[in-house]
Amino acid sequence: MYYNNIIEKERKFRNYFNEINILKSIGIIMVDYFFDRILFYSDERVGKTTFTKKYCVGFPHSYKNTLGFDIFKLKQDVELQGSNTSLCFWDISEHISPPHGMFKSAQWGIIMYDITNKNSLNKIPEWSNKIREFREDIPILLVGNKLDLEEKREISRDYGTMIKEENNLSSFIEISVETGENVDNMLKLLVNLIVN
Repeated sequence: MYYNNIIEKERKFRNYFNEINILKSIGIIMVDYFFDRILFYSDERVGKTTFTKKYCVGFPHSYKNTLGFDIFKLKQDVELQGSNTSLCFWDISEHISPPHGMFKSAQWGIIMYDITNKNSLNKIPEWSNKIREFREDIPILLVGNKLDLEEKREISRDYGTMIKEENNLSSFIEISVETGENVDNMLKLLVNLIVN
């Protein structure tokens, strides 16, 4: 019964994205680019949930307890160099491994850590390896959150750059989900790197 429930949710999930692609192809969804598989990893209390609540809209079905992820679409499309881009983030569960085949077409990975908590760096090597299990050449963006708590900083910007290089990640940026500082720049960086 549990297995059948997973299969049914995966079928609904695939149908949803088939509908999205059809709407885009006939011009009802007016964007130049639609990236529906951006894998998003972080520890608890780092800011990922705040990001999805503040900047995204959740999909009508939750898959986290069965397939191992939830999906969130950015509320506003990203404008860059005259093009509009729509983004969907997959909030990956730490406790359930999602079906491998569903992530083979993932376009990007994001790993977020907390600049005020050194322990939030511990799983970065594990997560980067997990993302690359889905697609070996996938680009991964490292994001340091909580710039609004600069006085509590435990991880320097230079150390964040070093972590990026040690784990062979594509790019690195620091933001504040709480105040919005650098969030637009993060999204534009993400789109620029995916498109180019």
